[in-house]
Amino acid sequence: MTIGVIGVGRMGWPMAARVVEAGMEVVGTDARAEVVAKLPQIGVRTAESPKQVSEQASTTILMVMNAAQADEAIWGPDGFAEGATPDSVLVTMASLPATYVQQLAVKAAGLFSVVDCPVSGGVEGAEAGTLTLMVAGDPATVDRIEPVLAAVGSRVFRIGKTPGLGCVMKSINQAMFLSSLVTCAEMVLTGVKAGLDPDVVVEVVSKSSGDSWALRNRLPLVWRNDYVSGGALDLMVKDIGGALTLADELGVDSTVTKAAARIVQEGYDAHHGLGDDPLIIQTMEERNGVLLRPAS
Repeated sequence: MTIGVIGVGRMGWPMAARVVEAGMEVVGTDARAEVVAKLPQIGVRTAESPKQVSEQASTTILMVMNAAQADEAIWGPDGFAEGATPDSVLVTMASLPATYVQQLAVKAAGLFSVVDCPVSGGVEGAEAGTLTLMVAGDPATVDRIEPVLAAVGSRVFRIGKTPGLGCVMKSINQAMFLSSLVTCAEMVLTGVKAGLDPDVVVEVVSKSSGDSWALRNRLPLVWRNDYVSGGALDLMVKDIGGALTLADELGVDSTVTKAAARIVQEGYDAHHGLGDDPLIIQTMEERNGVLLRPAS
């Protein structure tokens, strides 16, 4: 079985490597020629276009930045659709709008199958093969690609049969994560201003009722890793915005999440969308006149 990967960036690269390690042949491509040239380093055959990937692979992972890139990779010149057959499976693991994936599945009917499968766990999870996968699609098709899913993730949740539901789940997960990150930062900043050591705050709260993944795995990177996480800041704005759009469309009052989104946008604007998600907290440090640093 040959597996394709379209988009071998910070997430796609380690995911492709995990599939190779699982014993499958992998062919990959990316919009950046310099990235494609390095793929043999991890045992991945190179392809010049998404079309060449779909001509060789039975199942292809799509890991791009947004819907515009997805559309170009699938339907553009030399796109995936041009080389696909009705037996081809496209697994959309990127964070895409639910409506886009729903429409993609309809448009692809009879040409190729679509499995909606966004992931959570960041670059760390991609490298370790411990991603959480949120899968929506035809059950028989999902059964068929199970070995691929198992190669990149350790937790596979079948969300439903309709493509798009996985994206809904990923969207609300990201909104919860970012809202948690912002509230954690506010309170740790409060503790530091009051004289507490931030490492002590994280240790105590992580074993108490205020615990969260954001507190343990993102906030400390502010002072432990110089604001670097592998979670791209520009994606955070897109993700929380998508969740709020969905909430508005469904008539859900999302007052707290909207407040968090304003902080996320502020961090994005301050850093021109460059860098990683802990930079959201750097903006909060500057506003409050205190740095989150352990006592020396």
